[in-house]
Amino acid sequence: MRKLRIFHIGPFKFCICLMVAPMLLSGCSHFNDGRKAKTTFAEANDLYHQGSYAASLDKYSEIIDKYPATADRALFEMGIIYAHPKNEQKDYQKSLECFQKLIKDSPESVYRQNSEMMIFNIRNVALKDQTIAAQQMQIETLQHEVQGKENGIVTLQKKMEAHEKEIEAHEKEIEALEKKFFASAIQKGSVDRILIEKNARR
Repeated sequence: MRKLRIFHIGPFKFCICLMVAPMLLSGCSHFNDGRKAKTTFAEANDLYHQGSYAASLDKYSEIIDKYPATADRALFEMGIIYAHPKNEQKDYQKSLECFQKLIKDSPESVYRQNSEMMIFNIRNVALKDQTIAAQQMQIETLQHEVQGKENGIVTLQKKMEAHEKEIEAHEKEIEALEKKFFASAIQKGSVDRILIEKNARR
């Protein structure tokens, strides 16, 4: 029969083993977390490409909570989504906050430079949006003023037409009265007939 070999480990080697074991276990756990984070990033990215921006933002928030080591990338992606032109809930302020937090919390991040560029671009876009909004308000105000003046002109035209009709009616009344007056004068013979006939012919 074979004899079993028993390995004797000295106290020094035993201490080293005790120190290395947790590190190895921790490394495995870190590797596992990295794999899970990668999967969640893929899910968030798929939602983004499907146009489900709110759901994608929720996934990135989940990544920040569960895998803080990858928070810089998650913040960068969230900043992009908040500023995306097709996002109906677009919010430049929240986008800026994401990029600013990334720069503050992770100054050595590979996303820092791009975040700084995004902050610069978003501020320019927000300023232009404000300028356009102010100009649109001015245009609307002018349109209301023009509409008001047009309405005023139409009202004046109607008043003028009404006055013209009144004048025409008065002229007809005067003409009718003159005819009655001349007819009455001819019948009564109280006015020189020749003068009346001349006036009637005019």
